[in-house]
Amino acid sequence: MMVFEKKKTSFLIALLFLLTAFVGMQTSGAALDATLIASAGGPYLGEECSSILLDASGSYNQKGDPLTYRWNIDGSWIENGNYPYMEWIWYDDYSGEITLEVSDGTNTTTDTTLVTISNVPPQILSIDGMTEVDEDAEFFLAVNFFDGLPDPRSPAASLDTFTVLFSWDDGTSTGLSLGAEEFLASASHVYDEAGIYQIMMTVVDSDGGEALAGWEVIVGEIASVEAGPDGVIDEGSLFLSSGFLGDTDSTTYTALVDYYDETGPVPLELNVGNTFDFSHIYVDDGVYILLVAVFNEGMEHGSDTATVTVNNVPPHIKSRSVSPSNPYQPGVLFKFTATFSDPGVLDMHTVLIAWGDGSSISDTTEAGITEVSSSHSYAKAGDYVITVTLSDDDGGTSTASMTVVVKNPSASTDAIKEIILGLKIPKGLKNNLLSMLENVPHLLKHHKVHAAVHQLRAFIHFVEAQSGRHLPMDQAKVLIQTARSMIDVLRTT
Repeated sequence: MMVFEKKKTSFLIALLFLLTAFVGMQTSGAALDATLIASAGGPYLGEECSSILLDASGSYNQKGDPLTYRWNIDGSWIENGNYPYMEWIWYDDYSGEITLEVSDGTNTTTDTTLVTISNVPPQILSIDGMTEVDEDAEFFLAVNFFDGLPDPRSPAASLDTFTVLFSWDDGTSTGLSLGAEEFLASASHVYDEAGIYQIMMTVVDSDGGEALAGWEVIVGEIASVEAGPDGVIDEGSLFLSSGFLGDTDSTTYTALVDYYDETGPVPLELNVGNTFDFSHIYVDDGVYILLVAVFNEGMEHGSDTATVTVNNVPPHIKSRSVSPSNPYQPGVLFKFTATFSDPGVLDMHTVLIAWGDGSSISDTTEAGITEVSSSHSYAKAGDYVITVTLSDDDGGTSTASMTVVVKNPSASTDAIKEIILGLKIPKGLKNNLLSMLENVPHLLKHHKVHAAVHQLRAFIHFVEAQSGRHLPMDQAKVLIQTARSMIDVLRTT
C-alpha cells in the first residue's frame, strides 16, 4: 500500500510539470505573434529638391517574418515592398508628419515622424546684355537663373514661383512675375542721360529666397580716366602721382579719390585741362588700390585705379640712458630708458631688454608709444652690456646697446691701498695715506656712506696737496681718479 501511494504521487507530480511546461510554451508563442514594431526613423531635415533617405530599418517582429513597408506622404500611400529604405524628394519647403505602415502578413502597425524641408534660394547663372549703349537707345538685359538642385546630370527644379526686379540706377525699375520652372527674365530700358549705370537684378522666390546680381552699362560719351602709374613707397612717406581725364570737351566734371586706407573718399581737385595730382601719406604698410571716380551732375562718368605698394620700415632706436648715471654698487636699482621712432604710426611694438647678466624682460607697446623703460640691479660688480631689441608688428626689427659699470666700494679701497703700497715715497707719507683710508671700509660696513664720502674727499685734498712735492704728479693723478670713481659709486647708494 505504501509503495502504491508513492508511485501515484510521483506520477501526479510529473504530469503536473508537463502540463505547466505546455501551457508556458503556448503563452510564449502567442506573445511572439503579437510583437510587431514599426520605426519610421527621423526626424528628417533637408532642403527642397534634394533626396532624403527614409529609414525604417528599426522595424521588426520577434518571429523574424518578412515585413512589407509603405509610407504616407502628403496624404498619399507609397508602396515600398520589402525594402526598409526609401528615397524621397520634396520639391517645395515643407514641415509636417509622415507615417510608416509595417505588415508581417498577419498584423499591421504604424509609426509617425517629423520632416522639415527648408527653402533653397534661387541662383543666378548668367546675365546677357550690352555694356555700352547710346543715349535714348533701347537697352536689353536678360538674366538666367535656376531654383532647386542644379545638378547637370539630373537637375531638379522647385515648385516655387518668382518675382524679378530690374533696378536701372536712374530712379526707375521694372518688375516681372514668373511661374514655376520659368527661369529666364528679360527687360528693356532707355536712358536719356550719359553716364555709368550700376543695374541691380533681384530674383525672389515665393518662399522669400533671394538672389542678387549687378550689371554695369556705359551710356553715351563719358570721360576716360587715367589714374596714373602704380607706385611703391615706404610707410610714412608721401605718395605723389598724377593722372588725367581723356575727355577734352567743355563738360564740367567733379572727381573723388579713395586711397583705400580707411581715410575714406575725398574730393580731388581738377586742374586746367582736367589733370589731377595725388598727395597722400600712407601710415601703414600694405597694398592699396587707389580709386578715382569722375562725375557730371552727380552721375558717375568714369573711374580708374592705381596700385600703391607701401613697404614696412623698421623702428629706429633713438636713445638709451640710465638713471642715475653709472657706475653702480651691487644691489643698487637703476632705471633704463630707450626712446624710438617708427614712421608706421599704427604699428605696435614688442620690446626685449637683455640686461647682460643672463636675465631679460619683454613687453608689448600700443601704437603711438615711443618710449620704454624698466628698472634693474646687478648682484655682482662688473661691466654689463644692456641690449634692447625693438620689433614692430610687421616684422621690422632694430637693436641697440649700452654698457653700465658696477663696482664694489670695498674692492676699490683695497685697490687704492695696493697702489699706495707700491709707491716709492717717504714712509711717513705712505702711512698717512693708508691711515686716511683705513676707516672707509668700516664706515661702509655700518652703512655710513656720507661719512665714507667725506673721508675720501679729505684723502683727495691731501693727495692734491702732496702732488708734485713728495708725491709724483702722475701717481697722484691715479690715486685721485680712483678715489673720485669710488665716490661716484657711493653716490648711487
